[in-house]
Amino acid sequence: MQTAEAASKPQFVGTEDEQRMAEEIFQALSTMGRLFPRSAPIRSPLSALAEFYASRHGERSAEEWSAEIDRVLSMNPDVFLREEAEGRVVFATTREGRAPVTEEEPVSEHTLAQRFQEPVPLPEQPKVFEPRRRPDLVGDTLVTEPADVVIPEITEEAAEPLPEEPAEIEVEAEVEPVPAMEAAALVSDEELAALDDAALAEIIRRDLRQDLSVANFGDQWMMEDKVPRLSRGELRRIREYLLERGEPLTDEILLQDVLGLNPSAADYELMRFALNFRLSREHREFEFVGTPGQRLWSTSGLPTIGTTKRKPSEIGSDYRFLLDYAKEPVEAAEPVVEHVLTFYEYHYGVLPYDANFAALLPPPMLPDQRAAVLVFESPQTYETFFVELRYPTGNRGGYLAGFEAFFSANLVPGALITIERSENDGTYLIEYLPVSGQDRKLLQLDEKKGRYVFRPTTFYCATQDNMLLTENRFPRLANQAPLEDRVRRRPEETLAAVFERIGEAEGSGDSVRYMAMLDDLVAVANVERPMPADLIRDIVQSPSNPQFSVDPDVEDVFYYQPNPAE
Repeated sequence: MQTAEAASKPQFVGTEDEQRMAEEIFQALSTMGRLFPRSAPIRSPLSALAEFYASRHGERSAEEWSAEIDRVLSMNPDVFLREEAEGRVVFATTREGRAPVTEEEPVSEHTLAQRFQEPVPLPEQPKVFEPRRRPDLVGDTLVTEPADVVIPEITEEAAEPLPEEPAEIEVEAEVEPVPAMEAAALVSDEELAALDDAALAEIIRRDLRQDLSVANFGDQWMMEDKVPRLSRGELRRIREYLLERGEPLTDEILLQDVLGLNPSAADYELMRFALNFRLSREHREFEFVGTPGQRLWSTSGLPTIGTTKRKPSEIGSDYRFLLDYAKEPVEAAEPVVEHVLTFYEYHYGVLPYDANFAALLPPPMLPDQRAAVLVFESPQTYETFFVELRYPTGNRGGYLAGFEAFFSANLVPGALITIERSENDGTYLIEYLPVSGQDRKLLQLDEKKGRYVFRPTTFYCATQDNMLLTENRFPRLANQAPLEDRVRRRPEETLAAVFERIGEAEGSGDSVRYMAMLDDLVAVANVERPMPADLIRDIVQSPSNPQFSVDPDVEDVFYYQPNPAE
């Protein structure tokens, strides 16, 4: 029979902030020792607690939090026991919220856990064999002979029986999960047998990340107290070197150029792990922007990668629809993606992080990784440049930024490009199909006048005709102003404006409606914001948008009526 007993919550002293800090650290230690008996000590070095707290409260470094944590926990001696050994401060508590008793104090409580940990010793037996030395010499050897053998009589009263195993054990279970550090849920034997290797590895990985005594970076693990530390001076020199070079740098460059370590050194790989782990704990100064094969580090103050025409948060909001159209990435037979460039992508120098690119590009290496910086090479133009991959968040879609100069110098909206992964998951090739020069009057944005214009353009890249924005095809776009942000933020309103700009009007007055084909809508809608064909079809076919309708006889022909009849 199992009974659940609600764990009593300890009371902490101090201000609200101090009580909150003490409670969060207590919850962290309780989770770390969730399989311990309720009265068993749960110990953690002060340095590990400071690293944990700094990872959740990035306004200070671990060293700055250390003194504050020491002071606050010492204010609660009923809950935390402070110990010092070999120059290191260690705090201990128990799952029941009381400081563990020291070895000198008598333990009056006899618990079930103690019975199993400290079994009753057997009664002391008399010595059966006692050697007796005698100065009998054989040559130079001292000979010993046994003393008389005594065999004691063991009666039933003398033999103390071992404790019997109890028939029923009461198991204490916590009623509420620990909010500070969510550990992997315990699974039954049946559930465990049903897990594949990947799922089981993820459970173990997630559980280990919550253990303050374990250091982790990517798929590498080590006991935290065995990881070499970096001094504040070394951290300062690393940051200054990044700013001096003006670009993200790999861990190997930082290790060799800043810390002066030779790749042939015996502790090179250990120091490489230490560098990555310690920098990952310095959230205020350093950011990991690498991949498993190319571990790059950045710091605040480096030049921005990507366009300055639009804020990154606004571009992420434009790609928010990708979250609704997210598909499971499927690895293609060849590590190559073909893509047709839209006006929006060309103008801002971006590409969408959709299912095709997600299968090609590396996923985040760290759980909280915001972005990855990739190296793109163009064999046709002998260029190499950085591209920033911004991963999707809760309310923003993912995208790649940093192509603006390359697109402007070599391509036009509607160009066909291919992106191929190299042997290194942090380096990619971008190519286009060169053709003989073509002259067209293509749509451009006159940023000084804030108007769209058609200008003669000569280009040398293959294009997809249905995405070319030529004057012959869309003459009414000339002198149009870009849509206001309040309009372009809503795909339905953007699509309505596109119908009015390029659609063929039918009727007049309140009964007028506009007809347009899907190819034209996709080409022009992507001038203002990203809008793939699937999104346009869903908008037109949605019952919540009665102003749009579908031609029942002709495929991909749609209508828009500003004032639909009730």
